Amino acid sequence: MRLRFSLLPVLLAALVSAQTGGFTTTPSMLLETRATAALLEKLHISKKDMGSIDMNSVVRTYCENLDGAKMYFTAKEVDEFVTRYGKTLDLYLQRGNLTPGFEIYALFKKRVTERTAKNLALLDRPIDLTQPGTFPLDRKKAEWPATPEDADALWERRLRLDMLSELLGEDRSGKSAKETALPEITPAKTSEAVDRLKKRYEKGRTYLDFDQHEVEEIFLNSYSSQYDPHSTFFSQQSLEEFEIAMRNSLVGIGATLSDEDGTCVVKDLLPGGPLDLSRQVKPGDKIIAVGQDEAGEMEDIVGMRLSKAISRIRGKQGTTVRLLIDMAAGGRKTVTLKRDQIKLVGQMASAKAIEVPSGGSTALLGVIELPSFYGKNQDGTGSSPSADIEQLLIKLKAMGIKAVIMDLRKNGGGLLNEAVDISGLFIPKGSVLQVRDSQGRSEDYRDEDEKVVWDGPLVVLTSKLSASASEIFAGAMRDHRRAIVVGDMTTHGKGSVQNIIELSRFDRSLKSAVKVTIQKWYAPSGSSIQLKGVPADIVVPSVYSVLPVGEGDLERALPWDSVTPTLTKPDEGDWLKAKISEGLIATLAANSARRQSELPEFLTLSRTIDWTKSRQVRKEVSLSLDQRRTERKDDLEFREQVRRELTDYAKQSFKVSEVKLDAAIEQEKKEGPGAAAKMKRSARMRDPLEDDEWPEYDIQLQEALRIAADWTALTAGSVAAATPKEAKKK
Repeated sequence: MRLRFSLLPVLLAALVSAQTGGFTTTPSMLLETRATAALLEKLHISKKDMGSIDMNSVVRTYCENLDGAKMYFTAKEVDEFVTRYGKTLDLYLQRGNLTPGFEIYALFKKRVTERTAKNLALLDRPIDLTQPGTFPLDRKKAEWPATPEDADALWERRLRLDMLSELLGEDRSGKSAKETALPEITPAKTSEAVDRLKKRYEKGRTYLDFDQHEVEEIFLNSYSSQYDPHSTFFSQQSLEEFEIAMRNSLVGIGATLSDEDGTCVVKDLLPGGPLDLSRQVKPGDKIIAVGQDEAGEMEDIVGMRLSKAISRIRGKQGTTVRLLIDMAAGGRKTVTLKRDQIKLVGQMASAKAIEVPSGGSTALLGVIELPSFYGKNQDGTGSSPSADIEQLLIKLKAMGIKAVIMDLRKNGGGLLNEAVDISGLFIPKGSVLQVRDSQGRSEDYRDEDEKVVWDGPLVVLTSKLSASASEIFAGAMRDHRRAIVVGDMTTHGKGSVQNIIELSRFDRSLKSAVKVTIQKWYAPSGSSIQLKGVPADIVVPSVYSVLPVGEGDLERALPWDSVTPTLTKPDEGDWLKAKISEGLIATLAANSARRQSELPEFLTLSRTIDWTKSRQVRKEVSLSLDQRRTERKDDLEFREQVRRELTDYAKQSFKVSEVKLDAAIEQEKKEGPGAAAKMKRSARMRDPLEDDEWPEYDIQLQEALRIAADWTALTAGSVAAATPKEAKKK
């Protein structure tokens, strides 16, 4: 009997080990789990304690993070996990025990292995692509299949979808998407597609074979995401990746990537990076395969964990990488890039002086493009955007410009202090933003330098991609009645501040960290930027207005609120030479509305937005080859029509003169004429359906210039500029 009792702990340990796939909670994992739970509870802006977190939701979120498309688990299995752990998960977290996460993952891994075998068997049989049927485009909000039989039926449809994507996509030879948009389906191509899918499913099993540290990270982030989408646990590897990205020292393609249902999606392009300079890939495009060097085999990365996909994309400086892109606008193409450091000049501010028709004459206006709120290097070298913009403003003023447009449409933010300093170039002094923490403590960030570099008309051009520091600047200028905001209905809407807490401060052996949302920031009016963003005074929409790229599109985003205003004098803008009143904004908005109803370019824009929106709201995709080919043909015809129209509009573009920073001029002296231009492309917005060879015609910028020209004309006492000459063309 004693012997039996003595063996019991061993037997129980063996049983637990089997259930968890051999994974066990190590001492470091125990500390990391307890620290993550404690830091979120103590420091998060919401002041939520663990008891207020829905642990059932944590379990379901974890299952979703493992099985993003909800195709491996069944609903019954997920419900069983919720029943088993939903009421006790808080105790596991408090004790630092990761057994629930390991056990759920062990079953997931088993289901992946089983499913891979079934899929390979299905691929050995002919696949009928003539039958009707559909497949949901986004299964994140779908339910898990009720039974294994339902899962089998779902996977059969998924197999047809993958087969169609391979047959109708590019043949990976490097031809353009246009050349292969309606390919001929031959037995040889079908066989090649089957082989590629077999390799994809076989590798997919390997891609989902996580080590216990990866499982730990997924599990803890399933918990941290209950607080807000920006609070995160960083494993040692993820922390290193994050630090590299923040230093902008990444050698690779220069893009922010995310995982959506097992697919690597381009979220943003880093200015000056190889992908940005190529002008061939846009936010929303998917990277589905990666090839090394000029002729290396293309490796599917569909289903691959994002960190592993990034490791395939990144490489030594100067080496070649090939990316197979599944374009958001339809079609596929192969993009060949040289890996390189992100060049500073590609991130720096740049400017143009543009002649805009104004009544019977022209108005010379300045446009400053700011890709990010960058800063100097740690050693003090480099530049700052506030210094660069001051230099550009001085040069533009010397040319005799009448108004300034600050183009922040693709500016995702950066250094907060630079947002304050840049604001100070346009106002004598005053509040720029207010920051408040979970304890209700507030700090007012102010510009105290009375120097003003530009006191004339100022237009801030924004989009749904304008985020963080961009919103700080736009909000401050709007609240001070210093600028008119033009663009999408609202900006991105990220009004929170995160802090990275390295866990080595608690235990030197730990190499991980927790990112916690600790503060929210508010415009001088007291209004939070969170969720609502900065509203446009005059709406000139882009296609990004209908894409799910805003803060409000994220799950569990923090709510909007307001605080006591720090702008105590609403008339602080009365010192301006060009005063902004409600009447002025109304007049400019009416003029813009008339142009948007009359100019043919806005009809093109409206149809493009509707085209993009129709693809965003589409719930399912056809599994019929004939129907898919018809849809592709319609898309091609629409794209070609838009191309012709943009070519026509481009003939009406305003005359542009480049205004260069001294740093760019010095670079051209060293590297030859045009060197800086190669590293710095315009921050103009290109629609997702545009091809690289299409003419450059920036509808939003053109209208922002017309609005500024109207403003200068009204200031001068003339209203003749309300309808420029080009409004009467075509």
